[in-house]
Amino acid sequence: MEGPVLLLGARGLLGSEINSSFSSFLSKANFYPQDSSSLDLTDHKTVLKTIKKINPSWIINATAFANVDGAETERNKAQILNAEVPEQLADLASELKSRLVHFSTEYVFSGEGDRPWSETDAKLPVKPNWYAETKLRGENAVLRHPEHLVLRIQWLYGKKKNRFVSIGNKDRFTPLVDQFGAPTWTGDVVTALSALMKQKASGLFHFAYDDFASWFEVYEFVKSELNLPVQLVPTRSQDLGFPARRPLNGRLSNEKLKKQLGVKSLGSWKSSLRRFLQQVQIDQD
Repeated sequence: MEGPVLLLGARGLLGSEINSSFSSFLSKANFYPQDSSSLDLTDHKTVLKTIKKINPSWIINATAFANVDGAETERNKAQILNAEVPEQLADLASELKSRLVHFSTEYVFSGEGDRPWSETDAKLPVKPNWYAETKLRGENAVLRHPEHLVLRIQWLYGKKKNRFVSIGNKDRFTPLVDQFGAPTWTGDVVTALSALMKQKASGLFHFAYDDFASWFEVYEFVKSELNLPVQLVPTRSQDLGFPARRPLNGRLSNEKLKKQLGVKSLGSWKSSLRRFLQQVQIDQD
């Protein structure tokens, strides 16, 4: 992989995983992890100056306004971070002949039906929420430059955000039975990202496993793996009254990515989640 590589959002859920992985094989002279305390992405002049000084071969944008419900009230902040910043980064990267990596979401789809969404499926003009609208604007801005790379991902978990082990402290938990997709380990995303960057891949890809589940099925699996006493109560989205509507069908097809990487399978969400949970238990011992 050619350097230098500039990583934005190095302390976030995905960014911290990229930081840990890439710093193991890239020298300090070729890897520049930045977070919001070291580089304010809303300060366009400073961003421009910093990126031009580094002159990276790759810019990885692991930043986003990811609070789906919060975006309904903080609309301007979501618009800036999810739409305007990616557009500015894409334009600047092209100007410098750098490549930009950007991450998007299954929320850009309507959430209807039950088949996996492919990269060529049309996005409906009415999105489920403001977060989805801003993320679509951002990915469209990046994809106007054919040399850049957009990876759609979903239901992330990792060392920075372990949403599963915490249910062991609860007597009762209400996971959704009507929202489908797959929990995605940040470590697997980074492995695929590294392979794509080595290939100098560009365009739009979905990172997803070969199978899917509802949130209820995911937590049933976690409960079984960790032998937890928590009571799981199946719940429907409409019963929770989220400020932002969630797409019920978030299944993403991985056929294009498998072909690009030359693999027959990207594995199962169960096997990855099992490995993650085992790793967490080892770290805690």
